[in-house]
Amino acid sequence: MKTINSGLLGMALFAAVSATLFSSCKKDGSDSSLEENSTRWITLSAAIDDPENTTVGDGDAGTMVYSVSLADAKNPDVTINAFQNGIHVKSDRTARLQASADGKFLYNIQYTGDDGGIFNKYKVLGGKNFVPDGPEVETATYVSTSPRWLKAAEGVGVAVRATANPVLYGGTTPLFVFQKRTAKTDVLTLDLNNPQILKTTSFDLALTDQEVAAGYYVSRIDVPVVNKAGNKVYIGVAVSKHNTGSFTIDATGQPVFAADNSVKSWAKTLVLDYPSLANPKIITSDKTRGNTNGYRSTMQYVGTDGHVYQATSGELAGGGGSKILRINATTNDYDPNYVFSLDQALGITNSYIESWKYAGNGVGFVVYNIAGKGGYIAKVNLNDKTATKYTLPNETTLNFRQIQNIAIEGDELLIAVAPIGQDGNIYVFNRVTGEMTKGAKLVNEVGGQYIGAY
Repeated sequence: MKTINSGLLGMALFAAVSATLFSSCKKDGSDSSLEENSTRWITLSAAIDDPENTTVGDGDAGTMVYSVSLADAKNPDVTINAFQNGIHVKSDRTARLQASADGKFLYNIQYTGDDGGIFNKYKVLGGKNFVPDGPEVETATYVSTSPRWLKAAEGVGVAVRATANPVLYGGTTPLFVFQKRTAKTDVLTLDLNNPQILKTTSFDLALTDQEVAAGYYVSRIDVPVVNKAGNKVYIGVAVSKHNTGSFTIDATGQPVFAADNSVKSWAKTLVLDYPSLANPKIITSDKTRGNTNGYRSTMQYVGTDGHVYQATSGELAGGGGSKILRINATTNDYDPNYVFSLDQALGITNSYIESWKYAGNGVGFVVYNIAGKGGYIAKVNLNDKTATKYTLPNETTLNFRQIQNIAIEGDELLIAVAPIGQDGNIYVFNRVTGEMTKGAKLVNEVGGQYIGAY
């Protein structure tokens, strides 16, 4: 059996150098002396468990990364241990990683801590060799030390934050009256090729008067994507709700309105002009009552046909499970005639899409759970609205909650599959034939999770 270690491809010298650079803070680390490498690297990311927390597999102790060639990633005779042989990405908690389409560059905005909000770009050279490329960029001033962000288009990053403002109310004790709640919203764009902030904007975001009066407000935004025309950016939205008629009085004599989780909002997306980030607008779909912000993974993609396909999640039990909606390339609004239901396509109930990848020509691969349990993968056809489930080892005990990315190269997609704290494998899926094959073995550690392939 072939084992991949930190000496991969004879780069031991680079490992020592790049490990030092990778762990240092706020330095310009470009190294023009390094030659371009033609290898298609696949970077694996692994979340470290914080043993002081009660939740096993929380990933709160940081993230390791390790890269292998595409050939090795697909080879079941190769063994990978990112925890022992990889390098720690600077981030107090789980790092939010992105990568260039060719796998040559890895991007990170450090999440929480003293350096939270610092953007870093790294050249991927195999094994634990990640060499800083270009200057660090400080984004915390605009989007906090724990921003949500994605590579929204090749070479373009978009970081976002929505923070709910205090509830506005009228009346006096004990007859307080709920009025509204809005969200302070911040968005910035990053040049990933020449790291720098390109544009920032800030505004208060409110829903319709009717929704606001009912207690709805934007509580989180995430997963931005730039449309095919390059003139709009779509940002996923989570909506929360207060029970406007129920409150308690806090120590200062002010009302605290209760949360109301009994009725979800219709799915929504924040739309801004791009690249100006002007004219914020909320669009609404009546196809599902769910969220469009996802958790830590990309949930919307520009399709081959130019439309944006967007997965939803968080529908209430009995609400029909996760959907894939379509934002029309011409109208920049939801297509009222399109919805893909994972529940209907697979004949299941209460599906929850954790992550997915659009693979081209209407084909996608979906990672999901059922009613909060298990971890499953299916190939979906968004054109004829069908789906085919794969059978994975230990799928009833898999947990993909922290998954961040699915790698794609040509017609093949690579997904890291391993139960929390147990060994697993990379699995390779062919978008044309639908074939699934087992790739490299992934060695785990107690509480560890493999959460991404890039």
